[in-house]
Amino acid sequence: MKGKIKKFLIMFLTLAVVLSFCLTAAACGEEKEPGPDDPKPGGEVTVTELVISEQPDKTEYYVGESFDPTGMIVKAKWSDGLKTSIDIADCTITPSGGLTASDTKVTISYEGKSVDQPITIKNINIGSITVDTGNAPLKGAVGTPMDFSQIEVTAHYEDGGSNIVTGGYTVSVKLKDSQDEATVIEDLSAVTFDDRGTYVFTVTYGDVSASFEVEILNGFIIEAENIVKDATEEDKNYVEIVKASSQGSPYGIFKPGEPASGGGYMGSVFNGSVIRFHAWAEEDCYANVILRASSANMLIDGGSWSPIEMGDQQFNRLFETSYGSAAEAESGSLTPLYVEDDVILKGGRTDKLTGDPLLYVHWMDVNFGTLPLKKGDNIIELNVITDYQNCYGQIVACNIDRLEVEYTEDYTPPATVESLTVKTPPTKTEYKFGETFDPTGMVIEANMSDDTTEPVDLAKCTITPSGALTAADKEVTITYRGASVKQAITVTAAENIVFEAENIKTAEDGEKFYTESVRAGYQGGASVQNTEAPEAGTSDGAYLKGLWGSSDGQNGAIVRFHIWSDTAQKATIKLSAANSNVEVSGDGNPWHPSKTGDVQFNQIFKAKFGTADNLTDVTIGDDVIVEGGEVGEEVSEGWSFALFENWQDITIGTFDLVEGDNILELENINSTLKNLAGEIYGLNIDTVKIEFGVQ
Repeated sequence: MKGKIKKFLIMFLTLAVVLSFCLTAAACGEEKEPGPDDPKPGGEVTVTELVISEQPDKTEYYVGESFDPTGMIVKAKWSDGLKTSIDIADCTITPSGGLTASDTKVTISYEGKSVDQPITIKNINIGSITVDTGNAPLKGAVGTPMDFSQIEVTAHYEDGGSNIVTGGYTVSVKLKDSQDEATVIEDLSAVTFDDRGTYVFTVTYGDVSASFEVEILNGFIIEAENIVKDATEEDKNYVEIVKASSQGSPYGIFKPGEPASGGGYMGSVFNGSVIRFHAWAEEDCYANVILRASSANMLIDGGSWSPIEMGDQQFNRLFETSYGSAAEAESGSLTPLYVEDDVILKGGRTDKLTGDPLLYVHWMDVNFGTLPLKKGDNIIELNVITDYQNCYGQIVACNIDRLEVEYTEDYTPPATVESLTVKTPPTKTEYKFGETFDPTGMVIEANMSDDTTEPVDLAKCTITPSGALTAADKEVTITYRGASVKQAITVTAAENIVFEAENIKTAEDGEKFYTESVRAGYQGGASVQNTEAPEAGTSDGAYLKGLWGSSDGQNGAIVRFHIWSDTAQKATIKLSAANSNVEVSGDGNPWHPSKTGDVQFNQIFKAKFGTADNLTDVTIGDDVIVEGGEVGEEVSEGWSFALFENWQDITIGTFDLVEGDNILELENINSTLKNLAGEIYGLNIDTVKIEFGVQ
């Protein structure tokens, strides 16, 4: 038995040794990829070899192109037997720049080991190059560094191919039309010019070249994003936000992908903002002033404020623009700047489903002309009046890049308007009280300071009075660019209207002034009370009664007084009312009053005013009282029905009437106040009085 056990143990140990030897041999003879839980190479483990397991997508290049490793997979063999893929970004690629005609390979190096990737260089002649200036400034000021390091040069080959050149070209510059030799620029990131003029930049690559021009102005540029909150005497050439809109204040935006002078621009320019550019002049001078701006009227958003479509914007609908000294700005006496209707900030559209933010910075120049600047601080003010509404309902103006100020001695004062002449009067000169002046048919001519005449666009004029006309108005004044002319008119005074409250009708009856019974009170609906008693003081022998309150789960009465207006105007509405609050009977009959009590109007009625589809609450003060009365000694019977007709004018309020049907609604909300008969009463109403033309 012991012998069998011994043999079994010997066999088991022999198998274990053989298995261990096989596993070791496999580990030594086979490279393996590490599993997700295997430790990464480290410690004393080193790279023994690099291999290219997947070729790059591109192996053929034009001269000047840089090697593109896209699609390439490089693996490292390690001293512990593992083989791992490595990130190309961690490798060194030689050559690293533009390839030459003699290059046949690129070398990838990592951790002291290298592997070669064969490449083929196409020996094709370059036909031409193009230069994309991108965000490079094409206009600048004397003495201001300008960055051209991001220009993009593309080589176009005779076989129809092209590629972006990353190096191997030179850039030289010279003053346009100058006979001097061009100067090669060594540092494209900070190019400075000492003299104004137009400069020609020439990019040369091999035997071909391309050019672009840069204008250098003798003056300065105020970057719109240079917003100073608390300026001091040391601050010059900056932007001040005088007033923010209800949607927020304009602010600087800095986005590398959105080109702008100085690297930023001003956004969030909404209706109601007031912006001032402060321009400092060392002495009295003249300067051409140009604003660089772009439409911000996004009509379709591709998501995350990346527009698919931007709308055109007429500049003079965006701003009221003016200029002058800082003192004139503070006193409100800046001089208006007039921009013609044809100055448009163009919109745009993209086919990108996600939109294109560059549509926000489609920069255009708005030329304010030549302005006289005074020594010291000068103001160019933009008062935002835009009515353009973007797809989010925001009343938006534009984005602003900068303001250019270029000195000049060539100044001719612009022609000003000296006077206006009405060449053709308006079609309508006779008006009713409350109507608004209509300039249709009117032709006005401006007499200019240079002895010329110009037609006047009435849409650009200010007309006074601008609202409802009154009988006191004998003329209107039309003002255009500081000059005015008067036009005679006739206004017929409006007649006050009084209509009987008991005139209960429906809309189908075709009347314009009537009472509509909307809901009955707890004791019945509104009705007519005819009066024949000699002491009765009612108008037209009848009045409206039965406006009962609420009780037993039934709401109080509702009546509507319909008031017609031929035009939009103001009117004061009064009710001739009396109370039915009997407190003391003269002969025991609760409806034979010898005394009626005072009534607080708003404890009986809730009032509303407006149109049929838009009634709003009217506030009636606690001091509006319908007074009671008491029988005098001369009344022998001891009571008087006339106390029910103690009529008093109750002013409901002054309202803006629309053209057409207007409604005053009364709802009886009384549920507690009772008369001598124990009834929850309302008020008697005789007439409704409308005083038109109230200002």
